[in-house]
Amino acid sequence: MFKNKTFLGIITARENSKRLKKKNLRQILRKPLIFYTINSAKNSNFLDRFIISSESKNILKVAKKFNCEIPFIRPRYLSKDNVGATEVVHHAIMAIKKKYDYVVLLQPTSPLRNSDDIDKAIAKIIDKKAISLFSVYFSKTSQKFPITITKKGFIKKIEKFTNKSNYYLNGAIYICKINYFLKKKIFYSNKAIPFYMPKSRSVDIDNIKEFKQAETFLKK
Repeated sequence: MFKNKTFLGIITARENSKRLKKKNLRQILRKPLIFYTINSAKNSNFLDRFIISSESKNILKVAKKFNCEIPFIRPRYLSKDNVGATEVVHHAIMAIKKKYDYVVLLQPTSPLRNSDDIDKAIAKIIDKKAISLFSVYFSKTSQKFPITITKKGFIKKIEKFTNKSNYYLNGAIYICKINYFLKKKIFYSNKAIPFYMPKSRSVDIDNIKEFKQAETFLKK
């Protein structure tokens, strides 16, 4: 809880992935990738509750080992390649039934995001009275998932791949008012604000190269 507002953390993890097979279970420094996100959620001071959504018995077994709550098993139809994170989050919110003020999406593919990042992002969305928040980073070279930030400090739009922006989504933290999310079924709003993270910790693992980058940083 932060300033009388409650926060539900949702970790989304399916077993099958396109480019890097079973990446959520791959070992980094003798721990599965998913451990790092569970650990950051566990050490957050402001998350009231954090759960995992997965269809995989293997992932759920690992999550249980690291004391992550498993309130349900995700239906397999929500674990296909064409299913987006918003559909998975919507299902999770409806499945647990208990009401919270905000939902916090934490993807295991961002192992360098820590509990301090989560808490600072939560504090920012409350202090700024924003509807939604996305973690971003600055880069002088072109990256995936570019965004535009207005002079007023809002994320104006999420664009397709382009070289016109120096700010990019890193996929580590998404926060949204639950009432807004349930109504619109999206995280994005015209009052979405950025939460800045360093490029060095903004690795979003989608392939073996990014996996190695995260491993190198964690070794330090």
